[in-house]
Amino acid sequence: MSATKGEELRGILHPSDTYIILDLEWNQPIPWIKSKVDPKELPGEIIEIGAVKLTAGATGISLSRPFHVLIRPVCYTIMNKNVSRVINKISSDLRHGLSFTDAYDSFIQWCGQDFVICGWGNSDLSILKTNLRFHDRSAILGKPFLDVQTLFSKVAEEGNDKRSVEYAVDFLRIPKQDDFHEAHRDADYTGRILKAIFEIIEKDGERTAGRRNSGMEPETAGISPKTKRCDIFRLEQYLFDPDLNVQSERRTDYFPSWEECCRRTFTEEALCPACGSPMKEELGWFRIRKSAFSLFRCDRHNLTAGRIRLKKNPEKKIYGTVTFKLIQPGEAVLTEDRYAEYSEFGAEGKPRAVVNHADGKAQEDEIGEEKCETIHSD
Repeated sequence: MSATKGEELRGILHPSDTYIILDLEWNQPIPWIKSKVDPKELPGEIIEIGAVKLTAGATGISLSRPFHVLIRPVCYTIMNKNVSRVINKISSDLRHGLSFTDAYDSFIQWCGQDFVICGWGNSDLSILKTNLRFHDRSAILGKPFLDVQTLFSKVAEEGNDKRSVEYAVDFLRIPKQDDFHEAHRDADYTGRILKAIFEIIEKDGERTAGRRNSGMEPETAGISPKTKRCDIFRLEQYLFDPDLNVQSERRTDYFPSWEECCRRTFTEEALCPACGSPMKEELGWFRIRKSAFSLFRCDRHNLTAGRIRLKKNPEKKIYGTVTFKLIQPGEAVLTEDRYAEYSEFGAEGKPRAVVNHADGKAQEDEIGEEKCETIHSD
């Protein structure tokens, strides 16, 4: 059973009844062909929009027929051969389709009003925003985003690996009806993956609640233990605001040692860089060499990664720069990988490689860390 908005029933507490699963295909510039736009401003030009609509209601979960539109590019009109190999299109295919603005307006009208944007990974978001800005449209999407790739890794595999759509389709035993790497087909496959994940969570919640009501211990096979410990799966923890790019930075006081700087800074209250509210600790501070890392969660703005860079001024006084940055759920793996290194090797981190220099001397490769971490006083 699904939980509708505002209700806490067994299953999933959905932030919206509608999920728009989006997939884009885009062409890339060819280095030796001059373009009227700087590739840094437009790293990819969208040539295809595909999407499906997943509806979660009292009667179950359903998927719409795919939305599909081709777009005629105005900048990158010759097919990049590397892109062509992946999506199986040639330059003559780019002569057909709607203008970007007409295609996007048609897509937005199809989406409706209240929905969550979904995608496999988040690379499509940055491309969409750059294309909107290029065509003098607002790049504010105004909707939360759900990374289905991250949700699959956490729920289905209890890990952090970045899997492909085809891998997830095989893992969940979803029938393969079409080829991959066309926008509407990849969107449809991603929608089927999301539907399967929702059904797994809901069935598991009902099974767990039934065993608990009978006085038996809940089973733990087949889905992440974090998911199985409650009847309500709150999807909000996997959402992020694609329009927020917020970071805060401050400098600590001076301390006599790295250890003292960390000890004092680790105990200070962590505030959300977007709203200033106190955050809850997800992964407490830990130090590797001259950096420290952490993960926090804001009730309103989701995950924030913390980092402290330990430095010294010319007088050898120790201080740190403390940075908090809102991140997408899938980016948490970067901090989690650091924590795995810390768990295995401690504060010294993974042993450095030994570099043999031209003069025959061998020394640890510090990658210029001491030089990079030491700055002049203001």
